[in-house]
Amino acid sequence: MATHSSTGTAQRNGGQGVVAGTPGIDHPAGTTALSVLPLGRDRASTSRVRRETAGHLVVAPPRDPTGALLRFVARDLLELSWQADDGLRSVPAEVVALTDDAGWRLRITGPARRVQRRDAVRAPIGLSVSVGWGGALLAGSTVDLSEGGLHCAFRSHADLGLHLPFPGRSQPLLCRLDLRSDELVTETTLVRRRPRPDSRHEWSLRFLALPEPAADLIRAHVFAALREARARGLATLY
Repeated sequence: MATHSSTGTAQRNGGQGVVAGTPGIDHPAGTTALSVLPLGRDRASTSRVRRETAGHLVVAPPRDPTGALLRFVARDLLELSWQADDGLRSVPAEVVALTDDAGWRLRITGPARRVQRRDAVRAPIGLSVSVGWGGALLAGSTVDLSEGGLHCAFRSHADLGLHLPFPGRSQPLLCRLDLRSDELVTETTLVRRRPRPDSRHEWSLRFLALPEPAADLIRAHVFAALREARARGLATLY
């Protein structure tokens, strides 16, 4: 696995992580679009770099795929991913403080790495999807996607949870995902059901034994979505 470490600079500064090394390789720089994933969660948000200060990055307040602002939590741990010239890269960071212009001040806490093929990086992307089990069928759209799984919002189903039981966590669900130029038909399992104020169903699903060509196709969509966000500069949100 290729890595670029800034540990020498950190040691010279009392062990504190700093913005060091090559911009775009060791840390996102300029106005780079970011995928922001809080530790322990499976739902990525988007942001962009606003500026660098002494030892910190200042980023725009991250927004989830619906456009809602992510709640600020001091000392929260994040994984920042961005599209670099040599591919997708990732670096760990810690939330330090809010700035006067409502930005998030972050401290880089470890070396950056190039994301490998086996690593699942999520991107907000809306694709038509359905899952079926027994006689049940749910249809809707993805909220975000990775080669590890997908987060979906499905239309309401009158019998689900009443006459029709929810699927178990180990129960295989047949997933049909519209990848625009191709349709992926594969098995998934339910990871989590998320409560909603409306009648829709919001689920996180994990792929089971996803074939490598299908993983390549999903990865291409994820990278394309991140590149598109980078090209737009997330201007519609920021």
